[in-house]
Amino acid sequence: MSGWTIVKAICTALLVALFGMLYWSSTLLESDLKQLRGEIKRLNSEISCLKQKALQTTHTSSKKKVHTISSDFPNLLEADSYYETTLPRQLGPNFEPHGTLQLGILGRPENLHPFNGFRDVSILYQNCTVKVAELKFGHYETLAPDMAIRLEARPQKENPEAQEYWVFLRDDVYWQPLDPALFPSNVELAPHFLEKHPVTAYDFLFFYNALMNPNVSEPKAASLRTYFGDIEEFTVIDDFTFVVRWKAPPPEKKVKYSSLGLTGELQPLPCFVYQYFADGQKIIEEESDPNVYRTDSVWAQNFSEHWSKNIIVSCGPYLFEGMSDEGISLKRNPDFFLPYRALVEGIYYCFKESYEALWQAFKAGHLDLINLSPNQLLELDTFFKSSEYLSQAAGGEAINNLDFVDLSYIYIGWNNAKPLFADKAARQAMTLAIDRKRIIEQNLNDMGIEINGPFARYSAAYDASIPFWPYNPEEAAARLEALGWSDLDGDGILDKVIDGKRVPLRFTLLYYVKSQSAKMIVEYISTALKEIGVDCQLGGVDLADLSRQFDDKGFDALMMGWKLGAPPEDPRQLWYSTGAKEKGSSNAIGFQNKKIDQIIDKLNYEYDKQERIRLYHQFDQIIHKEAPYTFLYTPKVRLLYRERVKNLFIPMERQDLIPGADVPEPSTRVVWLEKTRS
Repeated sequence: MSGWTIVKAICTALLVALFGMLYWSSTLLESDLKQLRGEIKRLNSEISCLKQKALQTTHTSSKKKVHTISSDFPNLLEADSYYETTLPRQLGPNFEPHGTLQLGILGRPENLHPFNGFRDVSILYQNCTVKVAELKFGHYETLAPDMAIRLEARPQKENPEAQEYWVFLRDDVYWQPLDPALFPSNVELAPHFLEKHPVTAYDFLFFYNALMNPNVSEPKAASLRTYFGDIEEFTVIDDFTFVVRWKAPPPEKKVKYSSLGLTGELQPLPCFVYQYFADGQKIIEEESDPNVYRTDSVWAQNFSEHWSKNIIVSCGPYLFEGMSDEGISLKRNPDFFLPYRALVEGIYYCFKESYEALWQAFKAGHLDLINLSPNQLLELDTFFKSSEYLSQAAGGEAINNLDFVDLSYIYIGWNNAKPLFADKAARQAMTLAIDRKRIIEQNLNDMGIEINGPFARYSAAYDASIPFWPYNPEEAAARLEALGWSDLDGDGILDKVIDGKRVPLRFTLLYYVKSQSAKMIVEYISTALKEIGVDCQLGGVDLADLSRQFDDKGFDALMMGWKLGAPPEDPRQLWYSTGAKEKGSSNAIGFQNKKIDQIIDKLNYEYDKQERIRLYHQFDQIIHKEAPYTFLYTPKVRLLYRERVKNLFIPMERQDLIPGADVPEPSTRVVWLEKTRS
């Protein structure tokens, strides 16, 4: 071997060794970088926790302080004299909350997501969280403090004719720590979630951004976007101050009439939970875009299936304790800033699959309150005479009752997008063929009243001058004949040739299968329609399926009910045309009418009370003629409650307690429980 060959071999060996060292070094470097990235993420998480701790410590040291606000603008929030003066006087100085209020829920919610459309989930959130403001107890359209201590209307700089709302929050409200026991064993919570966090203006902004994210598809979000979509700008001034600016479009140059009430309805969504994975990592690490939570689809997808969607993160008068297959438990929050907002030690909501199951649970003493269904009135008389009830009454568990007209109505909704019901004459015919007086007398034991439209029966918005559609099957048949329907094959069912094919007048009516009252009513309706040649087939489904088909808008017709909100009435959610094709919107029947849209648009900016009433009545008249619903009845309610339940009353009937009260139905929010006799 020559010297050159030896040198060449040595150089080759050195190069191989060098490349080997370089590869080994790069492998180490890559490993170090991965480890460094992990450490950076861990440090960021710890820094975030330290920031939250610092904020908590700062505000803990100043707990029970209120803002010192110097302003020339009046506070739009009125002190609630019932909570501040009357209720403490009723309770006396030695009152202590006692016992667990036992309530029933029809059905079981699939989850407890903040935007779940299940009505009782909204009630749970009202108990466990806060809002900017509450309605003054017993009063409509008068706001009282809740999380906000002050709410001001200030003129917009660019448009002094319009106002923007400045909201000043309390600094002593806290999100409670998450309880690891409420999560599956495979969910390990980061330390970040196991501590208290102050509720801040950023939580309110987060709620608004999440709500307005078009990729958040939960039913409640779709409905609320109808109302809050006219917010032009939401600005956080500091941790406990924010400004809400509503659109003031020309020519109005003013904000919506409902903007004040809607601003009061704003609530917080906990940033410390819904912006994170369970391990403490941010779902969106880059937040330089201030609108990221209003637009990001990846975050929205994680939000819809969030790891905490089966709990309620609590900061309100009650704290969420857990949900099982049997029910949901809440416990009183001893640190809540308004102690008279929770007058019992806890509330237990028991899941029942039918009204009959609720009734049996109430009779057995497992529920404290129940709205009696009409078909149970005779059973009530029998129960009062039973030895079981006489024994309960002797032990201090007697039953009292409170009767009132409910702020709701029951209806048949005709899917206007279906060819069968696209023409108002067909919908009118269906209404004319149904004897609603018979339903009230025979199926409801007179526990209902007739109505002619979508507003509360005794509201100023309701036009009592509109005559009810009469029961007139002959006229119903004549209207269908005018539309070209006739019995072509002699089978008793009307037919029509459409696109060369004979089509029978047949449809499916959906209803809640576990409601005995609903079952009796739809069976009568099916029989009544058959008499005029309409084949109405019945589809009994559970609540989940009924809700799903409602959201998907694929049904022919359905029997449902609407619980009406507090005045001022805003018909946009149910009747505005933009919701006709939007999945999950409350306009499930696909109703579209330009005149109705115009009235709703006018109502938005009309501040004169008498002109608002005129517009409401005009609205009522159009809905009556278009007949998108058959308005069956407004329920009369017989509320039964056990003797130990105290302070259940109708505010407008107790002017001695609440002067000027105009709310016509009772509230369980101010009841307390008498201690059981020993």
